[in-house]
Amino acid sequence: MNRLTPAPPVGAPPRFPSGWRARLGRDPVPILLREGGPALVARVRRDLIDDEEAPGPAEVVTYPEVKAFLKKQEKNGAFPAKPPEKTLGGPKFARAVGTLRALEKLAEYGLGKAHPAVARAAELLLSSQASDGGIGDLALGETPESRTRAVAIHFHGWALSTLCRTGYDADARTEKGFRFLLANRQADGGWAWRGVRTDSAARPSSHLVTGMALRAFAASATRKSSREARRAAELLATRFLQPDRYPDRKAASYWEQLGEPRFYTDVLDALDCVTAVGLGKENSGVRTAEAYVRGRQNVDGLWYPGAPPRLEPGSKPPAPNPKDRELARWLTVRVLIVLRRVN
Repeated sequence: MNRLTPAPPVGAPPRFPSGWRARLGRDPVPILLREGGPALVARVRRDLIDDEEAPGPAEVVTYPEVKAFLKKQEKNGAFPAKPPEKTLGGPKFARAVGTLRALEKLAEYGLGKAHPAVARAAELLLSSQASDGGIGDLALGETPESRTRAVAIHFHGWALSTLCRTGYDADARTEKGFRFLLANRQADGGWAWRGVRTDSAARPSSHLVTGMALRAFAASATRKSSREARRAAELLATRFLQPDRYPDRKAASYWEQLGEPRFYTDVLDALDCVTAVGLGKENSGVRTAEAYVRGRQNVDGLWYPGAPPRLEPGSKPPAPNPKDRELARWLTVRVLIVLRRVN
């Protein structure tokens, strides 16, 4: 079994961090190592401090929280949908979204296609792929109750990203899925919900849809440096903290609702995607988003999901809900991965 990196003892004077961590109000890495469960600590060691002896998949699957998560998988490979997902569309759509979200969590645990649970979930997602490359189970209509009209481009892109993160980047079916994305781009280089919100490529893209579609390119080692990814990233970076062009989550305030686990496009998710495909601080949008995300750090050192508190001038922010601390730890890891890349 791999050795554990010891966390600093409680009460010990903190060592002053250097580099990108020195720009933070408080260094959260010791907090994560001290408070996090084994799976979270393994991710910190693997993705933040480059520990060569970080636990691998064979050890991670022995952790109680990972074993409990894997037990949720059904025999057909699906993972159960959460109540909010069931309100978005029919049973097939909810099952597909629940499964792709589970695949993303398995990727964060460090598991890939070599694990049978990952393989079964991926095969379920791909089983409804049509000849044009679209994942049929991710089709929706204008309302949850209406007849399905078209594959939801944003969820299709998200599904491709989870497949790439779990080892299906080079799979021929993933390639078909990317061809579907590229065939349904808007003329400005982004994406809109084609077939539901618009039928014209000349209409402007939606940053909600573009952000979720760009996840696919950001997760693909073979496609993140493509011209198409770069163009979409540059477009999305001009939209940070601005209202969307379409009614779905139109208000600019939706950018500020940091999701954990991630769901719709928010400022952290979009910053993650545009920097993963190559944009850096030479881009004004990246600088704006990076400063915003950095400014959302709580005084306790963590980042908390949801919208920022709206305060009266001179008032202090309320203490975070202790129930949110576990989600905050996982969100903080995602934030730090992005800030490290940007800086």
